[in-house]
Amino acid sequence: MRNDASPLGKKQKSLGLGAAVVAAALWGFGGIIVKLASSSALALSFYRLWIGAVALAVITLATGRRVTWMTMKYSWLGGLLFAGDLLTFYSAVKLTSIVVASLIGAFQPALVFVLARRMFGESFHRWDVIWIALAIIGVVFTVVGAKSHGHQQFDGDLLAFGALLFWTAYWLVSKRSRRHVDALEYTTGATITAAIAVTLVLVITGEHLGRVNGGDWFWIVLLAVVPGSGHLIMNWAHLYVDASISSVIGNLSSLVAAVAAVVILGQVMTALQIVGVGIGLTAIAVVAYRQREPPSTPLEPLE
Repeated sequence: MRNDASPLGKKQKSLGLGAAVVAAALWGFGGIIVKLASSSALALSFYRLWIGAVALAVITLATGRRVTWMTMKYSWLGGLLFAGDLLTFYSAVKLTSIVVASLIGAFQPALVFVLARRMFGESFHRWDVIWIALAIIGVVFTVVGAKSHGHQQFDGDLLAFGALLFWTAYWLVSKRSRRHVDALEYTTGATITAAIAVTLVLVITGEHLGRVNGGDWFWIVLLAVVPGSGHLIMNWAHLYVDASISSVIGNLSSLVAAVAAVVILGQVMTALQIVGVGIGLTAIAVVAYRQREPPSTPLEPLE
């Protein structure tokens, strides 16, 4: 068992926290890429997953690892949840504003906080709860303060809520599975499963992928490489960082998306967004910094 009080344990935890930050930053570009692509959510999910599955399988084999039945045993459930998350989130972004989709997703740490205490016995200092709440508030300010362009659809809002549930379940399952399997092997197995699941959805629904514009291939590959790399990095970090803490750091993606929208889409940040980014970044930084050491007065675990 890993000892977080040892020098090695502290170093691994610091590396895990840093990896979580990098992963969240990469995810921040996901919604923007989906918005820029003209292809349907199903087409984007299908091609992004198969490109990712093939690339990860090649890397796995090239590094001397193998995708075994044991790997699939611990990754198939995460893969199904991952497929559900991509389909619902991409669809939500297509139907409603990315502001609303991000706002609903911002409450993931609250769900993970409750469930992680029950599943993994994670404990926190009471100040950690306050900083986690401030991080959520910062993200809420950031997305609410955005100037929404386009009509918000109720179906899209429901899909965004579905994505929140899929994402939370995927997060917790991945955390648990990383106790048994290597990060690269797990991510490969989960991505292969997700690709097969989306293919089955395609066959069952009879939906046509449609013609992919030449420019969309650039966005599809970018989806597989940028947010896709974030999944591999975060799956590695799961072994060293509590699920509730990594989920708070994951909210950094919404803050990165807000800043990226200014640079990439030419949007202007409102005063409320600037305040939200400041609060969110500060709270996330404090949460990460405090996690370098175990809590001195943890909350009592739930029965």
